[in-house]
Amino acid sequence: MSEIRYDVVTGKIAVISTERGKRPHDFKKADVVKSNGPCPFCPGNENMTPPTLVEFCDEKGTWKLRGFNNKFAAFSKDTNSSMVEGDNELHNELHKANDGYGVAEIIVESNHHDKTLGQMEIDEIQNIIKALILRYDEIVKDKNIKYVQMFKNFGANGGASLEHGHWQIMAVTFIPEAVERELQGVEKYKNGKGTCPYCDIVNDELTEKTRVVAENDRFIVICPFASRFAYESWILPKEHKKAFNKIDSDDIKSLSSLLKYIINRYEDLFDYPPYNIVIHTLPHQDERDFHWHIEILPRLTTFAGFELATGAYINPTPPEQAASILRLD
Repeated sequence: MSEIRYDVVTGKIAVISTERGKRPHDFKKADVVKSNGPCPFCPGNENMTPPTLVEFCDEKGTWKLRGFNNKFAAFSKDTNSSMVEGDNELHNELHKANDGYGVAEIIVESNHHDKTLGQMEIDEIQNIIKALILRYDEIVKDKNIKYVQMFKNFGANGGASLEHGHWQIMAVTFIPEAVERELQGVEKYKNGKGTCPYCDIVNDELTEKTRVVAENDRFIVICPFASRFAYESWILPKEHKKAFNKIDSDDIKSLSSLLKYIINRYEDLFDYPPYNIVIHTLPHQDERDFHWHIEILPRLTTFAGFELATGAYINPTPPEQAASILRLD
């Protein structure tokens, strides 16, 4: 029998198809298409990208990580600034719209074209997190920006248009629906229970252990109870912390260690599968409570009519089984 599970914060539905119980070898490996043209993210091709915004270099002055504006941005500040405050002046009451004011940046995570996140050293991953925080703090100086979304796409099926490993930062003038739903869910749960739902999830998972993949002094990796994606995992701070950009140097070290661990497990078990990493954090200048976290979403299956029509996802691998496979006992 399948089992219908509900996310305690958002109410989102996941259909856990317990009778399938797909293991890593049951998933078809995604086709890899290699590009033959020059890579704009490789050293020596800096003239193919916009100017550098953030850069970490080695002792010889060679860049190890580099960030810049996205040349093919979905959002830009080159727009009508009078229409970023929600005036909805572009159309009429039935067709409300604003200009796509915002920020879109790229963080190239390594100067090695084929180096994956799981293959990186801990200090290289720390540099990625530091760069994301540096750019976040700079971007939110713009008072029009309400939310900064940081994410990584890997593989063609994960939405990566270029092979060279990179992260993206998109900053917008609205709070995205998925984040707003989490914020409201935290508020509702806290009003009823008096506690943070994510803190309760952390404590419950540490007690039950069946969905824990890994942990260290500051963070825990779990396969969430209502996993929408096969082998989905979350990284959560053990302590209640609202915002990703407020973490300290010890947090960065601990987070980098677990991020390397879980991505390396995906790479080993699924032969470098496509995936998405998304960071959910408190919107800038928002006074509500939150518990920031990272969601890692392997793209092992294809969503079809049922998922697109209903918003409920069918997951062929129970998270308890997924955690037991991802975990190194």
